[in-house]
Amino acid sequence: MDSSDILFVIYRLKHKVSIEQEISDIKLRFFTNISHELRTPLTLITGPVEQLLNNKTIEDKAREQLLIIERNANRMLRLVNQILDFRKIQNKKMKMHVQQFDLLPFIRQIMENFNYLANEQHINLSLNAPEHPVILWADIDKLEKIIFNLISNAFKYTPKEKNIIVKVTENEKIISISIIDQGIGMTKNQLKRLFIRFETFSDQHIHTQESTGIGLSLTKELVEMHNGTITVESQPNEGSCFTVNLQKGNGHFSPNTEFIVSDDIMNKTIKPIMANNTIITTTEDSEQKTEENKDSILLVEDNDELRRFLKTILAESYSILEADNGETGIKIALEQLPDIIISDIMMPQKNGIELLNELKNNISTSHIPIILLSAKSSIESKLEGMQYGADDYITKPFSATYLKARIHNLVEQRKRLQQIYCQTLFSPKSEKKSVKEENMPVLSASDQKFMDKLIQTITENMDNCDFSVDNMALSVDMSRSNFFRKLKGITGQSPIDFLKQMKMKRALQLIENKEYYYCPIKILQSHKIRADFICEVSPF
Repeated sequence: MDSSDILFVIYRLKHKVSIEQEISDIKLRFFTNISHELRTPLTLITGPVEQLLNNKTIEDKAREQLLIIERNANRMLRLVNQILDFRKIQNKKMKMHVQQFDLLPFIRQIMENFNYLANEQHINLSLNAPEHPVILWADIDKLEKIIFNLISNAFKYTPKEKNIIVKVTENEKIISISIIDQGIGMTKNQLKRLFIRFETFSDQHIHTQESTGIGLSLTKELVEMHNGTITVESQPNEGSCFTVNLQKGNGHFSPNTEFIVSDDIMNKTIKPIMANNTIITTTEDSEQKTEENKDSILLVEDNDELRRFLKTILAESYSILEADNGETGIKIALEQLPDIIISDIMMPQKNGIELLNELKNNISTSHIPIILLSAKSSIESKLEGMQYGADDYITKPFSATYLKARIHNLVEQRKRLQQIYCQTLFSPKSEKKSVKEENMPVLSASDQKFMDKLIQTITENMDNCDFSVDNMALSVDMSRSNFFRKLKGITGQSPIDFLKQMKMKRALQLIENKEYYYCPIKILQSHKIRADFICEVSPF
């Protein structure tokens, strides 16, 4: 065979591969379009069925039939979602949402979905696992699909009166999940094509439902998104063993991974998490690297590991304060006046609602945005938090990225309020109307009362050159440091700058009203206005 023949063979093989890929893409687009159309009617089936099953007065025979409808509608919905998941993976639109949890209760819950099928087909489904918790970082939704597909596949090819075993093992670095069946097994040629999309294997002697050839291919894709591996051992007529190997910890996930925060943070050796190619520092490092210009966040959470995890994901951008109960949280808030408070609701001594109520009704802390965290997702719980003045209410579990976004939004909203308030306060009369007409945030009643009292005190002492920051703090019954942080939080200005602005405003008012010949020069001089400017505007 000469070189031209070899080139022709290579070209033909490439063309064949290209055609096969194109056919596969056409199939996937076709099924994706159908899947989108099927989701709506499936939702309209499962919704009413769920409502009927919640009716306790329904007859047993009718309930049994409804359960059959529910199981098969859910099965159809899973198949539809698998096709849509394939499309997301192909278009690189599927993201990882990772959290830490105990793997064993999670697997038992998945296995419960197969109890009816196991009883119907007289198959013994069992779990072989350690007695202690097996802690894993993973995307719960994707891991559920992985395990569900593998167990479902085992049922398809396992005869009656046989066994299916789900086995969990672990070592220092790897957690392995094996699904072992006593089914028909596979030949070596079948194993080579096992994970190819739309490839199916069937045996007319086995009580199996027709396969789509999607489940195992999707399973492999989802395992690889976890940076894990899936292996298969099989012998004809002896059964098969699918093993998924997943790494421990969280350091192996990609920079775009979203980490979900929940109460199930158990690992006491949380590693730094990569986020947008930047390492978020751990607890110890963050305390040493805190910068003065960082906004401060007070974390009030009785779960030590969850509190530490929250600190880990926030320490890069914020200075972190901590409290393990509501009473300590209130004490630290009054002493330190943080920029934002994040508090759990269910805590000892004083809960999150009590903390919220006390801080929002205290003039020193009423301006601080407070985010409540809770496992309670009911509307009543959310309304209770909002009624007491919570700035946000986030239910667990939640995305760490989402939490950081909400914190950022609150910080930006607070800065916007500072700008608008100062613009309104210090603008000339001719400009105030347009400022007020804007759709803008406003101060709370407590903060407005604080500012009114402060402004009144400054106005009364406008011509007092000895009037100082200490006098300002004393007038509102606060220490100098707390007064500084309170005023900075509301206006974005230090007390000295605020005092200068107030004196400048008074001088401009006198000039606007053509009363500048009554304007004491010390008002302008105390503001350090240039002598040439004084000469221009005032014929003293």
